[in-house]
This record gives sequence, C-alpha cells and structure tokens, in this order.
Amino acid sequence: MNLDNRRVSAVEVPEMSSDEIMNIKEVSHYLKIPVSTVYKLVQDRKVPAVKLGKHWRFMKKDLNHLFEQREPEIFK
Repeated sequence: MNLDNRRVSAVEVPEMSSDEIMNIKEVSHYLKIPVSTVYKLVQDRKVPAVKLGKHWRFMKKDLNHLFEQREPEIFK
C-alpha cells in the first residue's frame, strides 16, 4: 500500500449561530468550564437556561450577552 497517495480529510465542525440552542455539554465546551460548574451556575441563576424534562437548554446569544454585560476584572 502506498501511503503517499492517501488523503487525509479534516472533520468539519459546523459554525454555531447566535440563536442556536445548546445542551449542557456544548455550553461546558463553549465556556471552557466543567459541566458541574455549568450546573452550579444554572442553580444559582447566573446563567439563563430552560429545563425541558430532565434536560437543560441554553441560547448561545444569552451566553454571549453575559460577557457583553460584564466589565472585565482587572487583577492588581
């Protein structure tokens, strides 16, 4: 088998629109925090979410809005 002729294709990850609905794992990945922290933020009502049955759903635009509202913390 000639390895020089093999093609390697990249896996495409679809772009998320700002009105996309995300699950808890996607939010965890998007915010780069553990799933357990996302659950805690939801419980403390710091992140807007809707519970559908046993599952939490989030609007990406709501998550983005959280960052627009907050002023960056400056460490001294």
